[in-house]
Amino acid sequence: MTKYPITLAIDTAQACCQCALIDADGTSYSMSEARARGHAEHLMDQIDALLDNSQREYDDLERIVVASGPGSFTGLRVGLAAARGLAVALDIPCLGIPTLLALSLSGRENSPLSVLIDARRDQHYRQDFSAPGKPISEPKAFENINALDGFTAQSRVLGSGAEWAASECGAHNVELARDPDMRTFLNVVKMAEFGQLADPNHFPPEPCYLRAADAKPQSAKQIARR
Repeated sequence: MTKYPITLAIDTAQACCQCALIDADGTSYSMSEARARGHAEHLMDQIDALLDNSQREYDDLERIVVASGPGSFTGLRVGLAAARGLAVALDIPCLGIPTLLALSLSGRENSPLSVLIDARRDQHYRQDFSAPGKPISEPKAFENINALDGFTAQSRVLGSGAEWAASECGAHNVELARDPDMRTFLNVVKMAEFGQLADPNHFPPEPCYLRAADAKPQSAKQIARR
């Protein structure tokens, strides 16, 4: 039997806190909680519970993968910091899996698709794939007026922008075929399976920011420093 590295996956890039473990024999364990904020206070407890459920210890881990964005700026930092910290402490590889690629893994095998995420501010993040996990374009932030370019009724779309794409140009909303509780969220088990076999040199654990942060530095009425 082929033995694969025991892999922990972490996703705090979206409005959820989730993790998964893929054992050497392919057995998977996962935990997920809808959470727009507070990832830092709950992530390590969730990982502890996951390891307990899988009857594994931290020292058993051989690889860590983490969703690297785009996504919540605060959430991304929490997940990446935890993943890199654990990887350094355990002296094991750490991989950053871009969020749009991770989302594509929920698509139909060998079928082309696009991942479209509502980025707010009249923009959407988009990336096109020849099949799940196989990008044919770079991830990019599009103005809404251009985000649907090239979509037809035959286009298959995943992500939080899929419903909009379906209503605007008749694209096929793949989210409707997914578990209602996990629609628009990446499948952390599939991300763990992908990361288990991926080359760490191709997926550095660095944040993928497609635009500047929404928060702006305060420029007026600052309190003078003493």
